[in-house]
Amino acid sequence: MYTKRIIPCLDIKDGKVVKGVNFIGLKDVGDPVELAKLYASQGADELVFLDITATHENRKTIADLAAQVAEKIFIPFTVGGGIRSLEDIKQILRCGADKVALNSAAIKNPQLIKQAASMFGSQCVVVAIDAKMRESKDGWNVVIHGGRIDTGIDVLEWARYVQELGAGEILLTSMDADGTKQGFDLQLCQAVNTTAKVPIIASGGGGSLKHFYDVFAQDAADAALAASLFHYGEVEVAEVKDYLHHRGISVRTQAWDEDVEALIAKMDFTKQDGLLPVIVQEEGTREVLMLAYMNKESLRITLKRRLACYYSRSRKQLWLKGETSGHYQEVRAIAYDCDKDTLLLTVHQHEAACHTGAHSCFYQRIKLEKEEN
Repeated sequence: MYTKRIIPCLDIKDGKVVKGVNFIGLKDVGDPVELAKLYASQGADELVFLDITATHENRKTIADLAAQVAEKIFIPFTVGGGIRSLEDIKQILRCGADKVALNSAAIKNPQLIKQAASMFGSQCVVVAIDAKMRESKDGWNVVIHGGRIDTGIDVLEWARYVQELGAGEILLTSMDADGTKQGFDLQLCQAVNTTAKVPIIASGGGGSLKHFYDVFAQDAADAALAASLFHYGEVEVAEVKDYLHHRGISVRTQAWDEDVEALIAKMDFTKQDGLLPVIVQEEGTREVLMLAYMNKESLRITLKRRLACYYSRSRKQLWLKGETSGHYQEVRAIAYDCDKDTLLLTVHQHEAACHTGAHSCFYQRIKLEKEEN
């Protein structure tokens, strides 16, 4: 069972975090960098920043914001809003964002999804789908520009198509529920989750602890996103996780916001020429996938991005697992041994872990003398 994620969303306008109902009546609720630090300290799994002004002039503002956030927090974050080209995507990722969210740009040019996935990897590409129930009540259409324009595109058909083009994740917002705090749109989320095979982030309507439980208990989404609920201090991320954990929902309880430098200082890098052996196992099956090595910098990167980064002893350089092959390892948990000189990574492995194409590097078995077939 994959762990469920809790993701605060920060809508950005003129460098400030704002929130309204159905994208109307926006109110200033705080500084984005300070809120990012707060949510990271509370145990948020990821963050999403959406530039709702989405103008060309604000591209530098949102890029600068990404750079500031990357310096202050060590959890993955996504940036969206007004991203229209591969160059825009490259700029945002270079500033420190882990993913980009494409919305109306993907509607106007679906091939941008394919191009971005090919150049940067599917794990970096989130397609944001704003959905609104049709007047006939027989399904949902994709809407853009804050729900003001109905594209006429069926949400389920669009979800299926963006997955085929290479989207690694779908951020699904119910425009009917957004800002109402009446609960996530379970019918919509379940329909899309059944149609698409990539992770679904449920957005719009989260207003209580039970709403988070409902969306996960009914297997309607892989992650849940909320904004005003967190912004106004009605609940904290840690409260949501504690509530879910005690009701049998698998969530990440490890303190990812632990001071990275303090953690690195605990480890004994003296026994292997500045390196730590890393045993990598698959989440769920616990199958051992590979043995690798980390130095302090690769461990630092792994903790920040939650994508496995190692040190190559032969090439004498860092390497992000899957950077060329697309076979990334999403880090779910990290443990260290009693001597603090070896790490155990639990990961979600994309495709094969071994360069031979085998799922595990340990596929060549030695048969013991009395071992039965």
